Amino acid sequence: MSSNTATNLERRAFQRFGIECDVRYRVMGIEVFGKGKTVNVSRCGALLAIDRLLSAGLAVEVEMDWPAKMADGGSLKLVLRGQIVRSEKNGVALAAMKISWYRFITEVHRP
Repeated sequence: MSSNTATNLERRAFQRFGIECDVRYRVMGIEVFGKGKTVNVSRCGALLAIDRLLSAGLAVEVEMDWPAKMADGGSLKLVLRGQIVRSEKNGVALAAMKISWYRFITEVHRP
């Protein structure tokens, strides 16, 4: 298959990166919390393997452990807010979210 054909098959506007990191999430507006891992992430979306099935349309906040550390040894977290656009369960619950807001936060390293 030529690279042009492969490019034509990919319909996403932004490239997805296979980053596997631990996540904690909360459904905004109700007391639903959980955890899981990222499957892949792009500039405007993320696919999550999580501990329960979430319905499309739910607003969520996800805190992701970023794989890189700061120079002082502190941790980075990426906080994402957005909406679940689809979900499925085939052995594991997968939820695709559209990201509407994000921010990096730091955790200070204490010896």
